[in-house]
Amino acid sequence: MKSKNYFGLCGSFLVIAGALSPLVHIPVIGNWNYLDLHSGLATVVLIIAAIGVFASLSGRNGLLKFAGWAELVLVLLTLSAVYFKVNDSFSFIPLKSLSRVAVGLVHYKWLGWALLALGSVVMIASGSSRKKKI
Repeated sequence: MKSKNYFGLCGSFLVIAGALSPLVHIPVIGNWNYLDLHSGLATVVLIIAAIGVFASLSGRNGLLKFAGWAELVLVLLTLSAVYFKVNDSFSFIPLKSLSRVAVGLVHYKWLGWALLALGSVVMIASGSSRKKKI
């Protein structure tokens, strides 16, 4: 196995670690990871990470690059969906200042999001096939 394949494997494991780490903290309820946010989307992310593991072990750089791009799109889609859902969840409160306080109680756990994004970027970078010019 080449060193690029090891980096792809590390990127896939970073995505898996990011999916299992806390992404959002909600008071009284606690921390939510990807499975708590949306179990179907989390399953898709973990399956694509498993495809990335398979692609890096078998040396299929194109499949690894595709898995990295798919992960990055899904992570950005989920981050924007969580942002809009949090801001929309408290729209029933008639006082806007009280609504903003309620939205401020929900905290993002940026380590989990960073692991997901970093793992996707590492998968993309290790899947790219750059030819050396002599």
